[in-house]
Amino acid sequence: MASTTGEASKLENCAKNSDWMSKLPESLLCEPLKNIAIPGSHDSFSYSLDMTSPVSPSSPDTVRNLVSTFGNMAKKIVYNWSVTQSLTFNQQLDHGIRYFDLRVSTWKGKSELYFVHGLFGAEVGSCLLEIKTWLDDHPKEVIFLDFNHLYDMSASDHDQLVATLTSVFDSKLCPLIDIETAALNVLWDRGVQVLVFYHHDSTTQQNPMLWPGGFMPSVWPNVTEAPKMVNLLEAHFTRGRPYGKFQVNQGVLTPTGTTILQYINRSLQDVFGPIAIKNVQYFLKDKGIGPRGINIVIADFVELGDFIPSVLALNQIK
Repeated sequence: MASTTGEASKLENCAKNSDWMSKLPESLLCEPLKNIAIPGSHDSFSYSLDMTSPVSPSSPDTVRNLVSTFGNMAKKIVYNWSVTQSLTFNQQLDHGIRYFDLRVSTWKGKSELYFVHGLFGAEVGSCLLEIKTWLDDHPKEVIFLDFNHLYDMSASDHDQLVATLTSVFDSKLCPLIDIETAALNVLWDRGVQVLVFYHHDSTTQQNPMLWPGGFMPSVWPNVTEAPKMVNLLEAHFTRGRPYGKFQVNQGVLTPTGTTILQYINRSLQDVFGPIAIKNVQYFLKDKGIGPRGINIVIADFVELGDFIPSVLALNQIK
């Protein structure tokens, strides 16, 4: 009975977060989004990774050699340490996630583009359509799509991705505007819901509907120990944010080859997931929002602990 009650409570919290932007204190509706706390997911698409797919272009040669030598046994290990999310895009949105960390690649022999992290995941266009359908049902929610790793893509591949984004989101796309005016009330008046950040300069220069990747700097601790992660996030917070930009704080632990060998029969989720969430919540406990405050915070397995409520709580006016 306790388990059933717990699941019901989780569903209730999830429903509360599905429209959290429209329920913000009125004073925050005219505040630039860079001054608001926004929960995000790391490698947001990785729930869709396919263990039977080839190793992706993002993988180091050591991983390729392992898979070449040991086949499916090695692929299972790659899969276990590449999956960083359990929830689909729709479920993440329902839980309150509004920033998505995206890595895209071509797949040899296929015409579509795919999400990748160690292995290949879902086709990009179908996932964007899923997100668009959700936005249709939640017209006051705004999302950030951060295409920050783009692998083995030619100019025509970039054109294809931009065409897909334009076709799917159409009038929902927010063009590059003064970041100080990018507040919810302004975006609502314009009827836009999607800010796309694209880390490929020549492409963004030709497309006013794309925000250059430089507007979305990201603090990546790149460590395996939770205390070091917190210390690095604290150091960056103390140093202050770059002016006129959003900012991502990555509350994640990053495995090394040694880590994976040490826990070869386990996964990123059970080795690093709970401890990273617990410590990013600790990092957030005395923080606030505003020009020098917390903006976007991302994590692996975002449904764990109180990660999302901890981020959203920063927006409550004290």
